[in-house]
Amino acid sequence: MAIFKSHSSLSMPVRGQDLSALIDEVVMKVATKFVSALTPEEMTHLQHLLDTAAAKRVRRRAHSILLSSQGQSIDEIARIYRVHRDTVSAWIDRWTTTGLSGLYDQPRSGGPPKLNEQEQAVAQALIQAHPQAPKTVLGLLAEKTGKTISSSSLRRIAKRSGLRWKRVRKSVKSKRDEQAFRTAQQELETLKKTSR
Repeated sequence: MAIFKSHSSLSMPVRGQDLSALIDEVVMKVATKFVSALTPEEMTHLQHLLDTAAAKRVRRRAHSILLSSQGQSIDEIARIYRVHRDTVSAWIDRWTTTGLSGLYDQPRSGGPPKLNEQEQAVAQALIQAHPQAPKTVLGLLAEKTGKTISSSSLRRIAKRSGLRWKRVRKSVKSKRDEQAFRTAQQELETLKKTSR
């Protein structure tokens, strides 16, 4: 009877070794962390978050906790969501220590917004009035509020309010001489016919 190692020398039989040494050599990943049994109330809350949470990250974390409580390993959950196993482990740790509040993102650092709500409303109105000119919006906003913001801040304001910049393709069609254009097209057709 030959027993095989499960790591680098996959096809090499191991003979003449005692069982304890053999067990030490066999490489096996054992799931070391699971969520403890969930109460029916916790399962209801997690299922509700999975179905209705606005943030995708919260839905993922809730689903991961449910999967872990059903016996799925950290590696299996990480494979499902295509994240590192340490990420899933952190989700489980946060669930264990803080419960439902651990599924939500914590506030992050950053400066307060330069524009208050009224000034942001002015920025939104300017974006709607000049959807193709962000530099114009920045200039008008500085005139009206006395504050300057970056183009990325303006983009975030637009995104938050469901607006977006409209790119316009520049065309010289209106500036061309139609008679010269038609003459050139006819010359090209003539050249194509003579080259055949």
